[in-house]
Formats: sequence, C-alpha cells, structure tokens
Amino acid sequence: MSDTIQLVSFRLQQDKTAADWLKANEKIDAWIITQPGFRFRSVSETEGGEWLAITYWESPEAAGAASSHFGEELGSICQPLIADGSVSISHSKAHTMLLHR
Repeated sequence: MSDTIQLVSFRLQQDKTAADWLKANEKIDAWIITQPGFRFRSVSETEGGEWLAITYWESPEAAGAASSHFGEELGSICQPLIADGSVSISHSKAHTMLLHR
C-alpha cells in the first residue's frame, strides 16, 4: 500500500498545557476522520515538549485537500494554543507495511 504521510510538529504556547491541547484535539479528530482519503492519525509529545501529529492519507491529493480546509475550519481552535513560528509541516510518500486501526 502506498500512502502519503503528513508530519506536523509544533510547540504549545508557554501558558498552555497538554490537557488544553488534548481537549482541542478531540475536535480535530472528529473533523479529520470525515475527510476523504484519511487513513490514520497519531499525536505524541516528546520529552522536550515538541508535539508530533502524524497523519496517513491515501494520496497527496487527499492530504492537500484536507490541509486546504483545515485552517478555515479549525484554525480558531489551534491558533490560541500553538506557539507562533513553531509549526513545521512535511509530506512523504511511503509504502505502509503494517497499519493498525
């Protein structure tokens, strides 16, 4: 299976907590599972306080379509929590060997 993997890394604003982010993330999860081509998503926090959201899509087009709507639909939820200038987004095409849902 060939998928597109989107990796988003970011940091929270200094006065925000993991609980704040995880509460907002519930709305992101509810939205993202309805997007065409969505396969799987995980969210993790590193020991250094960086957050990683890894999303598997069926194609680059599916990832791009969701990304183009994300800001207008969920930006107001994310923006108050995420530190300015901390977001990095990358896409990779990969052959998924094993994916559990």
